[in-house]
Amino acid sequence: MSEITPENVQEKLNLFQQMQQQVQAFSQQASQIDMSIRETERTVEEIKDAGKDTVLYRAIGSIMKKVEDIDKLRKELEEEKETMEIRNKSLKNQIEKINVELVEMQKKLTPVVQSVQETSGQNAPE
Repeated sequence: MSEITPENVQEKLNLFQQMQQQVQAFSQQASQIDMSIRETERTVEEIKDAGKDTVLYRAIGSIMKKVEDIDKLRKELEEEKETMEIRNKSLKNQIEKINVELVEMQKKLTPVVQSVQETSGQNAPE
């Protein structure tokens, strides 16, 4: 990150806010993925004891499709869960990285913002 000066402090504050919004968006995505993972785990648990003659349906978009091979479905669900876990780990790593950058940026921004506020406060008419 380039040096923060009184001249570019507004630009840096805007960048700081954008990064905070990005963390919030990533956190929401991670939360949604966590819910999907738990739902998939519950589904796998529910079908674990399903026999060959058990009739199951899977939602595909706005339709329900009869499951012909329960073992194949179980494997697909496990693969989907694994993919979601990888995506979630990646998101959480990005969140952590941005949070570290935000802390560093805040350490640099705070004194400059305080300095600008003090300077503008001294120039204010009484």
